[in-house]
Amino acid sequence: MSARLVLLGGALMLGLWVAGCDDGETVRPPTDGGATLDSGTDAGDSGPFDAGDGGGSSDFACNVPKQAGCAAGQECLYTDLADGGTGSQCFAGACDVVRQDCPSGQRCTYVGLDAGGTERQCVAAGTATEGAPCTLAESPPGQTYDTCASGLYCKDESQGDGGTAFFCRKLCHATSDCGSGECNTVLRLAGTRELPLVCGPASARCDPFAQDCESPLGCYPSANGPVCAGQGALPEGAACDFSNQCSAGSTCVLTDGRGACRTLCRTPAGSPGCEDGAACRAINQNGDVGACVP
Repeated sequence: MSARLVLLGGALMLGLWVAGCDDGETVRPPTDGGATLDSGTDAGDSGPFDAGDGGGSSDFACNVPKQAGCAAGQECLYTDLADGGTGSQCFAGACDVVRQDCPSGQRCTYVGLDAGGTERQCVAAGTATEGAPCTLAESPPGQTYDTCASGLYCKDESQGDGGTAFFCRKLCHATSDCGSGECNTVLRLAGTRELPLVCGPASARCDPFAQDCESPLGCYPSANGPVCAGQGALPEGAACDFSNQCSAGSTCVLTDGRGACRTLCRTPAGSPGCEDGAACRAINQNGDVGACVP
């Protein structure tokens, strides 16, 4: 059984997402598959679930980075679940915002409808380039979309003076879709259950034993080593979907499709160790970082 850790980056953990566009960093848990916990690869490669490999949580019905596991005409996207967790599902839509499969001169983007919904549609391509400021475009009656060029979305971002500005950011399914940074920033859009991603800055590296991230972030294992992420407060043994739902100094370990918060430990036989007979299993690609597994 393999494991996957996915960064859906930014500086806020899943439980702090709010309506509209916001960042939400989450770290997908490793799987208890034997002597080590395989950290897999980052969101640019495999994601939380390899279709057909028998691993991963049943909440992840398809593979977002690989766009695998869905029928023709469907897109695999992250989504909110009825129980408050997060998973992935197949969604039908007019087009793919990353593959940009609209007719020439048009782009696929998320369009707000006067009726209250948001859906993927082919509309006139804008002219604002990646990183450029953006606004709402002059759109047909009943539709609302932005001035960004094909493959981009106008995202709100907090500024140093406390204000908010809007910039075109590249839509992505995987980090390989990004020219720089990582595919790690979640867009939470009103009127749709789909949670698309855009490219964002690479997450800051850290020491999970020293917990040296800038407050209020915590340090959690990831596919390419420990990174800073918004920290949760779930205690040892609590059910979890993502590692940074757990309190700092722990991580979410997936066993038989169910995640539970487990305390971090140093391998081999280092300090801190494990208590109550738990075994310290190394997390691949995270140096001497492991998790205490009963």
